[in-house]
Amino acid sequence: MKPPASIRPAIDDCHPTPSVAHIFLRHLLLQTPMYFIRWIYALIYSLYLLFVLRAPTDSDIIGYIENTTLTMLVCPSNSGEPDEYEWKVADCKLSTTDGHELKNISLSYKKTKGDVRLLQFSRNGSEIEDRCQIFSTLFFYHAVSLHTKSHLFSNSLVRYIVDNRIETLRESTYTSIPLHHGLLHSDRSSLQSEGTVSNCLGYGFPCGKACVMAESLNMSAIVGHQTKRRWTSHGLDGFTGKLFRSRQALRDVMARHELGEKLLEPLFNHTIVHSVDHQSGVQRTCFRFSLHPWHTGCTALQAFNTNMFRVLLCSPTLNPLAPNTIRSINKPFYQDLYLELQKIDSEMADWVTASVMY
Repeated sequence: MKPPASIRPAIDDCHPTPSVAHIFLRHLLLQTPMYFIRWIYALIYSLYLLFVLRAPTDSDIIGYIENTTLTMLVCPSNSGEPDEYEWKVADCKLSTTDGHELKNISLSYKKTKGDVRLLQFSRNGSEIEDRCQIFSTLFFYHAVSLHTKSHLFSNSLVRYIVDNRIETLRESTYTSIPLHHGLLHSDRSSLQSEGTVSNCLGYGFPCGKACVMAESLNMSAIVGHQTKRRWTSHGLDGFTGKLFRSRQALRDVMARHELGEKLLEPLFNHTIVHSVDHQSGVQRTCFRFSLHPWHTGCTALQAFNTNMFRVLLCSPTLNPLAPNTIRSINKPFYQDLYLELQKIDSEMADWVTASVMY
């Protein structure tokens, strides 16, 4: 078979073809057992969290936006006030499994030294005041739309590395394709709304796989937000500022190791953006809210479902014997990248995995 000439966005290109069969076997032996172990931990920890979690505040909502890929959509307010910002999505193609459609979202906030205040939030043109519903809506959009885009090129990138025998990046082929195959086709997936397994086990998500695949290709929200000015608008030490610097570091390391520049964007999302967005996001979502954006209030069962989903699907699930973090890989390319990322943020460097592992 002729190796692929390009890397394309194809989150559904995840079937176990002969060239990647060894990756599925590795995933089965090293990663799959961790899901069962993690579920037992998640069950106990999620029950504990029911007694300690609180509802999100304005500061929590803005902190979540500014420390995940959601912050890519933040821009200065049209009001002209220097401390006011806007965040909006005008064309969204998401829907819940019970028929609610998420078409657009907008919010504005004021941030001064020592004070953060949400000024306005609307969903589908209707104003919402409930902070739990606001947080649920942002979490829903982030999980299914913006974060999913960091997965978009992974399958094609893995196949490209395997078929072109790029030994330097062998560790960047692990788990990604089997992970996506499980999410889209396993009856235990949280996205399998037709089945009941994930709901019975406590981690069901109110969105189906068809919706995820459709929205993953919807790039309308990020048009105009990919310039250097936007990435560094909150400073070089802000979330997107660090990502921008990390991309530059990856580009330089790739050049030193003679890797083609066409791999830059796929590899940047596959390694750095994906893992950093997970880790930073999970640190800022430990609150009492429902996974369903249209739920009012938050019952104990809804909070438990959210806790289970966060622990199982948002928190890193890695085999401690084979974590595949770039820190743990004793190969020149990954060690070189790790040292460069440490100069930007040592904690962030420890988070980065060589592939989409969770």
